[in-house]
Amino acid sequence: MTTDTEWAELRTNVLENIMILMETWNGSPDEAVDIIAVNQENLDHLKVIEQKLSEDAAFQYTQAEKQLLTVIIPRQQQMMAAIRGEKLKLMNKMKQINQKNKVRDNYVSVERASVFVDRGV
Repeated sequence: MTTDTEWAELRTNVLENIMILMETWNGSPDEAVDIIAVNQENLDHLKVIEQKLSEDAAFQYTQAEKQLLTVIIPRQQQMMAAIRGEKLKLMNKMKQINQKNKVRDNYVSVERASVFVDRGV
């Protein structure tokens, strides 16, 4: 049977893996999406470890784990901010495209309406 100490070591290893992967981030939103997707597996593994730990051990992080978390959390927030910024840029571009279509439609009628000439008959 695995002890709380061994589970805590596994938790530290998973946090180190998360941090190592986050340190490879080059600042691009696309890379951030990829890293977050890969880290999801580590986070799932971390949840399993947390469930295996006793209640007391689950909330007692070692000093090394606290240091890892102080690096991981801000980096994760930076990645999310980069993704949100890219999302806003894409939304603005889509609005510009829609605006161009509206301007075009104002100048060129897409519908052909039938025209009757009144000849006074």
